[in-house]
Amino acid sequence: MAIEQVRWGVLGVARIAENWVIPAIQAAESARLYAVASRSQSKAEAAAARFGAEKAYGSYEALLSDPDVEAVYIPLPNHMHKEWSIAAVQAGKDVLCEKPIALNAEEAREMEAAAKANGRLLLEAFMYRFGPVTQRAIELLRQGRIGELHQVHTSFSFVMADDPANIRLQKEAGGGALYDVGCYCINAARMLAGREPRTASARLVWSDRYGVDMGGAAWLDFGDGLLGTIMPGFRSAGGTFFRVVGSQGVLEAPDGFLGRGEKARLWITVGGNTEEEVITLVDTYRLEVEDASLAIRGVQPPKFGAEPLDANMRVIDACFASDLANGRPVAI
Repeated sequence: MAIEQVRWGVLGVARIAENWVIPAIQAAESARLYAVASRSQSKAEAAAARFGAEKAYGSYEALLSDPDVEAVYIPLPNHMHKEWSIAAVQAGKDVLCEKPIALNAEEAREMEAAAKANGRLLLEAFMYRFGPVTQRAIELLRQGRIGELHQVHTSFSFVMADDPANIRLQKEAGGGALYDVGCYCINAARMLAGREPRTASARLVWSDRYGVDMGGAAWLDFGDGLLGTIMPGFRSAGGTFFRVVGSQGVLEAPDGFLGRGEKARLWITVGGNTEEEVITLVDTYRLEVEDASLAIRGVQPPKFGAEPLDANMRVIDACFASDLANGRPVAI
């Protein structure tokens, strides 16, 4: 069904916007890149020319005041998510905001309340969960292929260069591994488990130079015998990974949440026999934009729109609190 394309504006020309989300907006049938904003008019004009946007604004406020902008994508640093998401919904725009949605659960609840008060959508940009690897894994688990779930393990790590200019290492901007990649581990664990964890026990490794966490591990208790671990980090090679252990078998994603290249694998081991499913990959950013755009047009509700915006942040809050308490379990 053909629909009128949603006119998208982008607040900021961060790398994730230029390399992935703006191309996804361009590729999505239901979306159109209409405007780009930057703190610099020249940067905004350069980005608009490069990507074919109709409008370029030298401030975020100017883009939000444009009545022709219907939806806004926010790739700004973590500490700016709350301010500009609320400003956008108050300006009558629907919003797709990068993960993590906020710096804590209280901020997330304020943002959600503002969106509801203004009748706007506010969605957290976890693009991986739209992908066929994640969706197929969830399908297999809900079918009971590995029996009753007992363990969920997720990891996202890479080796980061020691660069003070990297926003991930800037404490005041909401840097740190738990915010940056741990949010993926938590979100994936929650999705695979199919329910919310009750407590978190965490130990983090902190940088004396930057004052941010560089990595760590957390143990999640989902209740009824289901336990999980997450391992995010900036100091360890590895990429993304998940492994789910059940009463009858094991499900693994050796190529990570998204896979690499054109194909990805899932391994299902039951009774000592391992089956491999090879999955053709797609642009998950485009699927994310399509989902938001179709929801804005009222064609269908957003796929993950029913999830409270504070759900992931409450686990992150508990992990930080547990680390301060030397790993003591903290209720979520």
